[in-house]
Amino acid sequence: MSNDDQSMNCHGDSGEDVGDALGIPFFSKTSTAAAYLSIHPDSEEYNMKHKMRGKCLIFNNKDFDPHTRLNERRGTNQDGEQLYRCFRELDFEVVMHCNLPVKAMLNELEKVSKEDHSNRDCFVCCILTHGEQGALYGRDGKFPNEMVFTPFTGDLCTSLAGKPKIFFIQACQGDKLDRGVTLATGKDEPDAGSKFFKIPTHADFLICYSTVPGFYSWRNTNNGSWFVQALCKVLEAHAKAMDLQSLMTIVCRKVAYDFESCVPNDPGMDRMKQVPCISSMLTRKIYFHPKI
Repeated sequence: MSNDDQSMNCHGDSGEDVGDALGIPFFSKTSTAAAYLSIHPDSEEYNMKHKMRGKCLIFNNKDFDPHTRLNERRGTNQDGEQLYRCFRELDFEVVMHCNLPVKAMLNELEKVSKEDHSNRDCFVCCILTHGEQGALYGRDGKFPNEMVFTPFTGDLCTSLAGKPKIFFIQACQGDKLDRGVTLATGKDEPDAGSKFFKIPTHADFLICYSTVPGFYSWRNTNNGSWFVQALCKVLEAHAKAMDLQSLMTIVCRKVAYDFESCVPNDPGMDRMKQVPCISSMLTRKIYFHPKI
């Protein structure tokens, strides 16, 4: 189902230890140019002190071509507006695209992946659309999820290598419904001297899906999706004080505990639950410290 709701160290050698060696190069198979790690390999936090925070792309798909037989995604404009405002507050350069066909969506991702991100902290992409397990929809059809992420792997987008690539995806991953379970309350409440440094091409990704694989994702037609409502509320309240993975745990809790579908005229859809699915390949903590 593609409707997403009608309701509411391997530091191998043992060379000498030296001080913080920012700018340790590594080389990709597909590029002759070196990319540079902008922070010490053992740092617990990503370097978020570049000149710019980075670019945030928002793809907001509300309307779809008739041949797709996909419903209008009412409420998604509220999601888009909340995300735009939220990431502007976090110092991102935000660009929103609405109702793009598949080719245009992929072209925009490819174009941004080829930009020079050397002076940027990270990259964020938000996708609001219909989906099914393993696939997302443009205005005119579907494409595999991985096509969103592939342009940003470390070997293809070297200026983002070693930096966070963050994706928020509001879309169904199937048509299963989560009826939830009722609980009663319990009775208790590299070595810095290395010349070269290699990292996996898929390191430093954080992919946040609104729901788990195989399941429906709920969107309120007036207030927007449960996931984006919770995400923006948590970011606005805590993003400048807590790391992003901790924030996403709060988002999961809010979606899981604070929302339940309200479709009283359809018992098969009424009082359903949802929990987001967070897939992390991060190697450090992300803090959105305010830019000076």
